[in-house]
Amino acid sequence: MKFGYVDESGDQGQGDVFVMAGVLIDAYRLRKYTATFDKMIVDFLAKHPGAPAELKAKAFINGTHGWSKVNATERKEFLAQICDLVAECSKIFGIAFSLTEFAKAASDDSIPVKSHWLSAAMFVSALIQKKMQEESRNKGMTVLICDDNKREMPNLADALHKG
Repeated sequence: MKFGYVDESGDQGQGDVFVMAGVLIDAYRLRKYTATFDKMIVDFLAKHPGAPAELKAKAFINGTHGWSKVNATERKEFLAQICDLVAECSKIFGIAFSLTEFAKAASDDSIPVKSHWLSAAMFVSALIQKKMQEESRNKGMTVLICDDNKREMPNLADALHKG
């Protein structure tokens, strides 16, 4: 069994780029790496009392929402360590596109999905499915865990069920 964690960044209020990524990890490795990530984050936050308790990537990278208290070089090094660990323990699937260009394409009546979030989630899901179909062993179920999107999650469930 595999677990796929899917999250997005970007919306029309923040700019024109929308990014969604999925991280696929084997269930046998999940507990070990979850503990490793948790320890890294707890240790980093303990070194920086007064820093935000949640790691929102954009704010962390840009040094906003309280992250300016942490030296930019240290933030960059920590993010590199996180990325290295993700690359070590999992497969990464993603998509990035212009919201403006998506809206232009979605205005065409022949395009069935008008939501950028749903389209990206379906694309990432398809990439994961394709990868799993190509596996010669360890085939099995994949549990997708998406960032909370109450409006689109039922639509994603329906679309995945329909195929």
